[in-house]
Amino acid sequence: MDRNDDQKLDSMLHSRRSQAASSDLAARIIHKAQAVPQIQRFFLWQSLRQLFIELHLPKPGYVLAIALVLGMFLGFSTAPQYFSTTNSDGASAQSFLADDEGLL
Repeated sequence: MDRNDDQKLDSMLHSRRSQAASSDLAARIIHKAQAVPQIQRFFLWQSLRQLFIELHLPKPGYVLAIALVLGMFLGFSTAPQYFSTTNSDGASAQSFLADDEGLL
């Protein structure tokens, strides 16, 4: 910007009329600030509730999370009857799949 543009901008800013602050501005600010809840004491139950409110998931999210945890629990708790470390020729995988064909 050259000097002429600066003067033009200054003259436009000075010509703009600004409103003066009202006389009860401080009182309105104080009144609004008193209506805002202040920091409360720390309660474990309230903080856990607030955490779950902030991390709210829709119901399908809960269903998927429960299914994942249940699947992992069942997968780790089942006996390894279909898996053997001595037979590595693929016959154990075929026997594992053959057991499921009866359900179809």
